[in-house]
Amino acid sequence: MVLHSIREKATGWFAWVIVILISIPFALWGINSYITPDVNPSVADVDGYKVSIQEFQNAVQNESKEFKGKINDALIKKIVLEKLINNRALINFLSASGQSITKDQIDLYIRTDSSFQLDGQFSEDLYNRYLPSSYSKSNYRNSVTTQLLIEQFSNGIVASSFVSEQEVKRVIQLVKQKRDIAFTIIKAENYQDEIEVSEEEIKTYYQNFINQFENPEQIKLAYIELARKDLAKNLPVSEEQINKYYQDNLTQYTQLERRHASHILFTYPTDADDAKSKVKAEAQIVLDKIKQGDDFSEMAKEYSKDPGSADNGGDLGFFGRGEMVPAFEESAFSLKPDEVSELVESSFGYHIIKLASIEGGEAKPLEEVKDKITESIQFDQIETSYFEKAEQMQTIAYEQPDSLEPVAAEINVTIKQSELITREGGKGIFSNSKLVNIAFGESVLEEGNNSDLIELSDDHVAVIRVIERIPANAKPLDEVKEQIQTRLKQGLISSKAQEKADELVKQLTDGDGSSLDKIASEHSLTIETTGAIDRQDIKASPEVLAKAFTMPREMKFATTKLLNGDIAIVEIKAIEDGNSGDQALFDNIKAALLQNKGNVEVALSTLQIRSESNIVINAKLLEEQE
Repeated sequence: MVLHSIREKATGWFAWVIVILISIPFALWGINSYITPDVNPSVADVDGYKVSIQEFQNAVQNESKEFKGKINDALIKKIVLEKLINNRALINFLSASGQSITKDQIDLYIRTDSSFQLDGQFSEDLYNRYLPSSYSKSNYRNSVTTQLLIEQFSNGIVASSFVSEQEVKRVIQLVKQKRDIAFTIIKAENYQDEIEVSEEEIKTYYQNFINQFENPEQIKLAYIELARKDLAKNLPVSEEQINKYYQDNLTQYTQLERRHASHILFTYPTDADDAKSKVKAEAQIVLDKIKQGDDFSEMAKEYSKDPGSADNGGDLGFFGRGEMVPAFEESAFSLKPDEVSELVESSFGYHIIKLASIEGGEAKPLEEVKDKITESIQFDQIETSYFEKAEQMQTIAYEQPDSLEPVAAEINVTIKQSELITREGGKGIFSNSKLVNIAFGESVLEEGNNSDLIELSDDHVAVIRVIERIPANAKPLDEVKEQIQTRLKQGLISSKAQEKADELVKQLTDGDGSSLDKIASEHSLTIETTGAIDRQDIKASPEVLAKAFTMPREMKFATTKLLNGDIAIVEIKAIEDGNSGDQALFDNIKAALLQNKGNVEVALSTLQIRSESNIVINAKLLEEQE
């Protein structure tokens, strides 16, 4: 009954509002964002389940990567909290309803997860490395259970959705609709001499919208960095070490051997021994002719049953080991250039193979790779020292959080300073979002501490501290006065153009016999016509297209504002609905509508379930996360 009620409401504008406002809970994070243990403090309580601060922070970090630069941090945190609550309310409901996921379902999901596959097969080693402890494995399996439960719930609703034939046809009529459009442009610049912007208007605009003219908060950082390659580059390496490394790793410097061959293939039915014998005899006759001097290429064209190479004289091009069936490979890699094999039997039939040429198989000269070998030896030699120094950096920075000098002195590095940077980051290591987030975090920015050790890459770390902070501040009025004046003037001249356009549209719709052609002639305007076009046509600007295809059928004229402030008067000359006779299009549209209707129902069901849950939000703790 609940779902039936939901379906009755899930139409028209109501459905679209729900889709926009209610995010489908399982669409937020991948399976690798684990559900963390129930520990205090918690940001929310959902029917007794505590959403921990760790779970919240992990989710915020993942979501920030997805929406970096698109929405602000505060909005991301609100989205994350809402989705965490939705997820938990839904899981609680499903568990209480007796729905569950079997061990076999979880195992199947894990074994088919590409993160744990090597050459298309599940790798226990990859799985163990990815999830190194028994706790994390259990945690991961719990998160798989959660995702599968929600998907099971969602798929069940989507599968039961219904779309009528008329609904599909109506959508096709709209989606494939064509409109014959005419339009003319009222230029805003024609009214610029009529507009004056006063000092008072500029000042008022500045005061009302001062937040638009702010310099963002900036900080300058002191930092020390440690890169393994920098520690390694001055270490002495002997010729003996270089030679030994070269010999021990010779395969790294050897180009894989590849062979260029041709073949003649003779096939036979696998279940007929007499036919096999007959084919083998025929193949031997051809081989004998080749040995007597007949042209291999011509014989391949005449006798080979390989459709991919016969017309090319049996040419297979270059191939390496592992690319051919074993028997064929063994023979091909035993031949010398221009040598022809005896008959070779494989699962495809009998082959006669001729080797054309060989490439690769030779090691690069030592001198060519000497510099790289030296770097590799140095890099390996410094490994222990690098990690010891990195550990010292971490320990001292934590134990003496008010200065970088003890850290720099201990590991013998220089303290550097950054340029002023904003939350958008800067150049070099300051383009690293992890570093920037830590720099503007509470411990470093507000409390003035050294940061923890920041891993910039596997072999590059840094510790930072803030040495200068410039709060966000408004630019002086004099600095932005011209910008405001231009903005106000553009708005006012566009308004003047809009007034003129509205006046002309009124004439067109009053029924006094005016036409767009007549008005254009009277006011020296140019009319553009498009003919019958669809929604993606480029014969009109996006703004004109959007207006033309959203005008009701009974509306013949309308205005729309262009990006540059000009105003377009749009006329709909004719409307041609899309044809629903295309069965493939019909099926695609129906599938999309079913999915969409199912998504609406999932969102509404989640909203209903949430409304019946006991939810307590820790507002104070959330404020501390701002």
